[in-house]
Amino acid sequence: MTKLSKKTSSMIALLMAIPMVVSACSSSTSNTKETSAAPSTTAPSPSAKSTVASNVTLRFFSNLPDRKTGQGLAEQMVIDNYMKENPNVKVEVEALAEEPFKNKLKAYMASSEPIDVSMVHFGAELSSLVSAGWVEELNPKDYEGATYNFLPGVFKGFTFNDKLYGLPRNSDYEVIYYNKALFEQNSIKIPTTFDELLSASKAFRAKNIEPIAMNGKDLWNLAVLYQNIAQRISGDQISILNATEGKKKYADDANLLEAAKTLKKMSDEKVFNTAYMTMDYGASQNLFTQGKAAMWYMGSWEAGMASNDKLSEEFRKNLGVMKFPVISGGKGKESDLIAWNGGGYSLIKASKHKEEAKKFFNYMMSAKQWAKIAWDTGAAVPAQKYELTGKETDVQKQLTEILLTATSTSGMTFNDASSAAFKDAAQNAIGKLVAGNAKPEDFIADLQAAADKK
Repeated sequence: MTKLSKKTSSMIALLMAIPMVVSACSSSTSNTKETSAAPSTTAPSPSAKSTVASNVTLRFFSNLPDRKTGQGLAEQMVIDNYMKENPNVKVEVEALAEEPFKNKLKAYMASSEPIDVSMVHFGAELSSLVSAGWVEELNPKDYEGATYNFLPGVFKGFTFNDKLYGLPRNSDYEVIYYNKALFEQNSIKIPTTFDELLSASKAFRAKNIEPIAMNGKDLWNLAVLYQNIAQRISGDQISILNATEGKKKYADDANLLEAAKTLKKMSDEKVFNTAYMTMDYGASQNLFTQGKAAMWYMGSWEAGMASNDKLSEEFRKNLGVMKFPVISGGKGKESDLIAWNGGGYSLIKASKHKEEAKKFFNYMMSAKQWAKIAWDTGAAVPAQKYELTGKETDVQKQLTEILLTATSTSGMTFNDASSAAFKDAAQNAIGKLVAGNAKPEDFIADLQAAADKK
């Protein structure tokens, strides 16, 4: 592996012109309300001190219910920093797991609930919040320069009609996490090609070990996997996005049909865990972290598994990361990356404390807060420039190398590239395909029908 230095990390700004999108999802199913957590590792900035004398309570809505590890801990540490520096401000956190969060966010939007700052998902889902007039417009020039250090292009999924409505928190890209011990103990080769992935899955299945844990119930991850397969076959990052945006027909690209057949083959050959279509995010992660599945197809935002002391030391020391393998005869390279900027934060119009909410929001998104804490704690790969500390886990180093060596990025997930209605229809079409309720040709027709209605 390439040795990474602090100087190397500065290259990220040049390589990561990715308009990022998909959500950094929660891995827990619990719900949380709290106002404090672990002590900070970052000295609060004096510039963030509030000029408001009276006591204020801000409401913060999050999709990270685990406030003791991972991204939830990083998020809470930023909040604690702000409250420490501004004793007149109390930040009340409401944190729900991913699907309950999405459902309650819709309810809050419909009732104009006076939330102050909320987590948001880029693309189609944020577009709905913008159309409903629920989120505040931001001035992108306010977030330029060294105070924030955002990477080039990361605002795209948060921008609608040339107006910015949120800021991204992570650089998101899909990888396969794997359990090195399970591969070694069962004498199974770590796959570098798609055929080897199928062979490894068959070998694990024969030993009663689930091959790839998949949160099929959520559907979005299957949609990203379909895009990943399509790119590996075609070598084209843009074709599927052009079809989604109506610039071409899905049937115009035979690779998209071939990708549908390949995804269906993965399901038919039991590459995914048993009953995966009933398994949500948290359940699929538990299957993997408990050593019951050899692999987990998931995003870079799960870097925190390697430093999560709630997981067994045995699991953490055997956690590895691999790129999605190349496909024989395909034009895609291993250095092509399905990458975007997904989850982020927005200011809410219904806020009763707009001035204080903006100060907190700006503080949170400063490079010395979320970006630094998320990286230093191993929670995520931020959407802002960061420096290596020398204390990174092997997983962080591997994820950084995957990012630095990427020769192309998607910039968007196709299911988020249009409207919320398209996203629902496209993901439902994926579900029908893998469940055997639609042929690959029908799936392509379903995607076209959804794109035509956007």
